[in-house]
Amino acid sequence: MPINEALVSYEVDGDQVNGIVVQPSPGEAPYPGVVVCHPHPLFGGDMNSSVVVAICSALSDRGIASLRFNFRQSGEGEKLNETSVRDVEMGLQLFDGWEMVNSVRLGVVGYSFGAAAIARASTNLTSARALAFVSPPVAAIKKSSLGDDTRPRYFVVGGRDRLVDPEALSEVVSSMKSQANFETLDGADHMLSGYEREIGERVADFMAGILLS
Repeated sequence: MPINEALVSYEVDGDQVNGIVVQPSPGEAPYPGVVVCHPHPLFGGDMNSSVVVAICSALSDRGIASLRFNFRQSGEGEKLNETSVRDVEMGLQLFDGWEMVNSVRLGVVGYSFGAAAIARASTNLTSARALAFVSPPVAAIKKSSLGDDTRPRYFVVGGRDRLVDPEALSEVVSSMKSQANFETLDGADHMLSGYEREIGERVADFMAGILLS
């Protein structure tokens, strides 16, 4: 494990959640901090997803600390949705209370299932100043309160994504009451293979623009 990474664990409703904190090389503590959420655990997604790791690396390059963790795999369907919300909430709470992190410069990022978890939890993530969504399920965004959210929000999806319709997502984002940033990544599909670094750079640039200003 790189010297700037540390294993952490925290308790959520009696269960243990494991994660990794990345402390950035540039800058001085307390750092801005971002919680990064991985894709669906029942389809092989975990905190070492290449997209998640690329986002954390790009954040570190900009002087921003990150926490990535493994969602609990307790049940399926709505049960998993419920536990994922709690995992995100408690992860952000953990970071909010960590002395190395600036509690007024926090953000959250989610990829696919992780983005849906953030959308479901958004009203309770009050300490997050910025939210980013990579390839988020359109239905989860529609059902959430993000349309009324006034915080900076960033949405990015692959132009060839067959699980998340870029046009449908664009319509949902454009209908939000306050402006949110939306981008497509030409040539990329839902797995984002070969585009990890570019996704990481785009998300980190968005977060840096909010959390370092």
